[in-house]
Amino acid sequence: MGELVAGQPALRIETAVSLPLDLVSVLSLLHRAHPESGLDPWLIAARQRLSPALRADLDLLHGFTGRLLYYPEEPVMRFQPLRPDRRDASFDDLMAFMESLPAAEYREMVAHALQRVAYDIERRWRPPEDEEGWRRALAPALTAASLEEALTLIADPDDLKRRTIAMYCGVWESMYAEARADELPALQAAAECGAAFGDRGFAQAYAALTGQRVPEVLDQPPATITRVTFCPSVHLGRFVSYIAYGPDLIVYFAAPQLLDRFHRSGGERIGLRPDGQAVNGQADLLEGARALADPTRLRMLDLLLEGELYAQEIVARLGLAQSAVSRHLSQLERAGLVTVQARRGSKFYAVNPDRLDALASALQARGARARATED
Repeated sequence: MGELVAGQPALRIETAVSLPLDLVSVLSLLHRAHPESGLDPWLIAARQRLSPALRADLDLLHGFTGRLLYYPEEPVMRFQPLRPDRRDASFDDLMAFMESLPAAEYREMVAHALQRVAYDIERRWRPPEDEEGWRRALAPALTAASLEEALTLIADPDDLKRRTIAMYCGVWESMYAEARADELPALQAAAECGAAFGDRGFAQAYAALTGQRVPEVLDQPPATITRVTFCPSVHLGRFVSYIAYGPDLIVYFAAPQLLDRFHRSGGERIGLRPDGQAVNGQADLLEGARALADPTRLRMLDLLLEGELYAQEIVARLGLAQSAVSRHLSQLERAGLVTVQARRGSKFYAVNPDRLDALASALQARGARARATED
């Protein structure tokens, strides 16, 4: 009998178009949209059109809770936009919720955001109880805000609430309400394309929808995450952004780029990798080669050649710790050598023959070039 380990539900993968989630993404993009940022020129121009007071609040409220801009997403995540009865929530619905929250809760949201920053930078968290406590909590988190400005705002919860709501309303009314109406068809079309990957593993869905490999920071979502929701964005461009707010992980992807790949494929379902199964370039080949260059991973592939297995079966058959098996399977999945489907609370793995063939073809092509050189 294999090692007895605690089970963990497989991640639920879905796509969604959500106005509150889209708006919090636009706010963070506007905060970052300086001329040298490389972001969508539309965002840079839109930021410049904001009033000086609104720009200042945008930067202050984003700038005192770390580089991941935690505070402005707190009201939206507390709204629970993925709750079934709030999937189609309007801007007015979000504002009514934010207005209903007592001012003291806005200061609690700041504290929770700073606690998340402390976790990221591996600092001990002490809930602030006085000005000195807030000063200690804010100091390592400040980016685009001054310490004194942040302290003054936090000391007045009524002003904090007013300016937070005013930031949302100002951006919505001054530039985003009209843009959202124009962008909605593209967002919905991208979400429909993405829905086809709901039965795939996280790494494969991420690669297909974003056109990029999973970054190291998201390679192993924490155990508190049980649902991954991919949200299309019109203005994200080559960037990827996310919100990790257990039990949800929200991953934003560029809707125009996904739709372009879909149309270029003739309307066929987009492959598990953004460039199909082909091995394009040295980096792609190296990733596949690294995944194969380990005896344990080769044993896993040999096992899976006999048929699909779920993760616990692989653990039992190989007699390895679950953590080690998960790490090896993640690398095989990133390289596209195995596919993953979530069913009945478990992850089922299978060999991806097309990807193996593509790696073999890439090596054979190099052999052919070597023979041609000899001739």
